[in-house]
Amino acid sequence: MKSRFLIAAALLLCGSAAFANPPRITFMRTMAPAHDLAPAESLAVIYAIGDSNKIEAFVEHFVDLVARAGLLRIVNAVENNHHMLVDDLSLRSVRRAHPADAYLGINRFTCNGTERSAEGSESLDSGDRVKRMHHWIDAVCSARIDVLNTEGKKILSYTARGEGTSPRSVSLSPDERDVAFDQAARYAAVSAAEGITPRSVRETIELDENAPSFDDGFSMITSERLEDARAIWQAAAVRHRNSAPLYFNLGAVSEAMGDLDAARDYYEKAASLSPKERRYATELRLFHRRNLTANEKAARRRP
Repeated sequence: MKSRFLIAAALLLCGSAAFANPPRITFMRTMAPAHDLAPAESLAVIYAIGDSNKIEAFVEHFVDLVARAGLLRIVNAVENNHHMLVDDLSLRSVRRAHPADAYLGINRFTCNGTERSAEGSESLDSGDRVKRMHHWIDAVCSARIDVLNTEGKKILSYTARGEGTSPRSVSLSPDERDVAFDQAARYAAVSAAEGITPRSVRETIELDENAPSFDDGFSMITSERLEDARAIWQAAAVRHRNSAPLYFNLGAVSEAMGDLDAARDYYEKAASLSPKERRYATELRLFHRRNLTANEKAARRRP
């Protein structure tokens, strides 16, 4: 009796754990940039115009972030803006000094700050707390990035914006004020870099454990053997052609493998087999949203 009770308790604990942590598949998805510069592979920033002394830091951060993304080669060729394309001679000079597939120019870089204040409390050396007025700066930096082809013709422009905040202090020092503008310039550079570079995003999809051969396939997923998991469930689908949970799981593992065409077909099959199952329709809709191309996203933004 005692051993039977212990076994029952263990099963209950396992069931509770499974309920608290339903089986999932997690994978990294690459998001296309808002502005795809393909087939360009090399870039050069040739000028930067603005009214803030943070423009140099912006360009440095921007170039570093684009380079670290690993898909585009980029150089900082601003050099006091003497590469402004004013005529054919300057264009030939730029192409000779900095050969690239496309050229970038930073325009209208500006930063603005707003001083704010609020009452706060501080601890004295004696341990007592007193109320004092604290001040800080909220800063915003923005820029327009122009993309030019090798003929010097502008092919697109996009904007970037970043915000920063200084530490809170009873009396703001110049260095503390500068923190807000440094942060704003850095985050504006992040926004500018994300505009032309893909990003990696972690996705998690809850699997349907009611599918045939679920445990066999899921054991492969936990061992990071996605191809084997899909093979197991594909074999099960031959025997269970009307199993919506099985096709749903096949859609999830196919998406995790990057086989988007197969994933779409499997998700659609699951939704058609079980149209009243809201979960399948929702995941199909999210799949389409996750995997919109840059052109499709741009088309949706147009009025």
